[in-house]
Parts: sequence; C-alpha cells; structure tokens
Amino acid sequence: MKRFISTLIIAFLLLLSVVAAEQYTIDFSTTPEKITARDNPFAHYDDLGELPELAVTVKDSAGQPAKDISITVTVTHVDDLILPSGFPWVQGKELFSVTSYEEDGALTVDGLLFPLRGEYTVDVTVMDWTGNSQKETFTVEAAEPFKQSTWNGIIFVAALGIFGFIVGLVFGKDLIASKKAQGKMGNILGIFVLLLVIAIPFTVAHSEDEIGESGIVHYEDSQVLFYTNPEVPDIGAETYFTVEVKDENGMPVNNAIAQIELANEEEGFVVLETAIFSQTGTFTFQYGIFDGAPHLATVHIEATEASSYQFVPIEREYAFAGEAHNPPFTAKLIATAVMLLAMLVGFAAGVAVRACKKSKCSEGEHHE
Repeated sequence: MKRFISTLIIAFLLLLSVVAAEQYTIDFSTTPEKITARDNPFAHYDDLGELPELAVTVKDSAGQPAKDISITVTVTHVDDLILPSGFPWVQGKELFSVTSYEEDGALTVDGLLFPLRGEYTVDVTVMDWTGNSQKETFTVEAAEPFKQSTWNGIIFVAALGIFGFIVGLVFGKDLIASKKAQGKMGNILGIFVLLLVIAIPFTVAHSEDEIGESGIVHYEDSQVLFYTNPEVPDIGAETYFTVEVKDENGMPVNNAIAQIELANEEEGFVVLETAIFSQTGTFTFQYGIFDGAPHLATVHIEATEASSYQFVPIEREYAFAGEAHNPPFTAKLIATAVMLLAMLVGFAAGVAVRACKKSKCSEGEHHE
C-alpha cells in the first residue's frame, strides 16, 4: 500500500512539473537583415562593413526577459546549391555553435562571417535552472555581391564561349566540307575532353606547403589554457575551441565574460566576434574553419559584477590554422563540365555561323 501511495505521489509530482514548465518565447534576428556571403576565395572583396550581428531574446510567459537561462545557438549551412561554392568542403556543415549562461535572457553574437551563399538554419535551444528545455529553428539567407563572384563567373564563361565560337568559325569550313574532317575533328574533341577528365584529380587549390601549415593548437601559461578539439583543426570539420582561465592566484575565475575574435590573417578580415559568459571559468564554442589560411584568435577575459572576486583583465593572442584541402572530385567535375559546355556551345555556334555563310555564298553563285 505504501509503495502504491509513493508511486502516486511521484507520478503527481512529475505531472505537476510538466504542467508547471515555463513556456518561453524565443526571438531571433540579424543586423543587417540582408546577409552578404564571401563565397569566392579568388575574388577581391571590397570592405563589406560590419559583420552580421546575431541576436537572441527570450521572454517568459509573462512577457518579461527570462532570467538565469542557458542559450545555445547553432548555425548550419543547408547544402542545396546546384553549382558548388568557393568552399565546397564546408557545404552543408555546421558553421558555428555557442552556449552561454545569460542572466537577462539575451544572447548576442557580435559578428559572424557567412562564407557560403545560400540558406542557413539557426537552431536556438533554451534551458532554465529546472532543466526545462525548449528549441526553435530559424532560417537566414546569405547572398554574394553580384559584381563579385557572379559577374566574374559570367565573364569567365563568356570568354570560354567566345573561344569556342572562334574555333568553330575558323575550322567550321573544313568540318562542313569533309566528312573525313568531321571525324578528325570529333577525334580531337574526344581526346581534349578525355584529357580534361584525366586532369581533374590533379587540379589543386593549395600547394603541399600550404596544406602542411596547420599543426596542434595547444597553448598554456600560468593563467590561460587554449586548445582545440581535434588538436589539429581541419577545414570542413567541426572544431571546438576551449579557453580555461585562472586568476593571479591560480584559482579558476567565476562569473566572467570572454570577448573572442577570430581573424583570417592572410586576407586580413575578421570571421567571428562573440562574447561568452561562464560561471566556471571555462569558455567553449564551435567554429567550422572554412579556409586553410593562417588565423589569429584574440581572447579578452574580465570579471563581472557577479564574480566572487575581481581580477585584472586577461588578454591573449593565439595563432592557428585549419588543415587545407583541395576541392572534392565532384566539385571539380562540375566546374569542368560547365567550362566544357560553354566551349562546346560557342563551338557549335561558330560552326553554325560558318555553315550559314557557306550556304549564302552557294546560293549567290547559283543565281549568277
């Protein structure tokens, strides 16, 4: 009987906790609303201004800012691109994720560079002190400037088409006149296509020296430990950055805030700016490195009013790099197919123009 009553009491308490679980309203926004992607690694980008800011606000059922909650934001690229991006190895991968304790129900990522064009999902998960968890998913769109990659791509494809047109115009006469020449031209074209396909695996975007630039990321002094997981970052793979901080006396700091900036040193632009609040002195975030260039992490940690004791602000800089890769075979195959198609279309147009001219000439001679 006692066991039965105890079971009823436990069931009642569980039901009560479910009913009493707080329902939060989660809002997400970006500033500016229109996000610019940096999709082409070979294009020169003018100053794109401030990086897009990501803001999450959480309110309780009474419409007031939620108190003492943990907010997790995860940004992931949606791999629905027809043509490969400039960074194909990170298509469809998680770009960024951070969890921060927030007293006032608001989390702001000061700046995040979106490297790929297309759609991204933003998953926001909220957890309160009771363990009650709630999740919302949002979407954002990033577009690259037309005058950058798109315009350059149009010019490049047009140039290939013009080249094919000239070839068709020059050799079109012989190709039309002789079936033997047609067979010969077909053989030459077939050999050319075969050579292109064979060359695809050997097309590289990075030299062996550049691929070997990355190394183990592990820095430690009397106050700060900075490391990544995996130890050797790899572009296209999730990389977790961890910063463990102690005060002047060797004790872990508490209720502190870390300002973190990641920058691409080779190109000279910032890829991430964010602040993380930690109750334990350990700050962790995930950033998917999309470029094998050398990077620099700048970390600034300081106490807050909630810290049990104040300490002198700490600032460090750490160099790191992701292991570079050459584009995947499929991306190179698609790029080759587009170039080949442009030349073939131009070539066919050139032959057609040549045939048209020959036909008109023949008609003129017949009338005479």
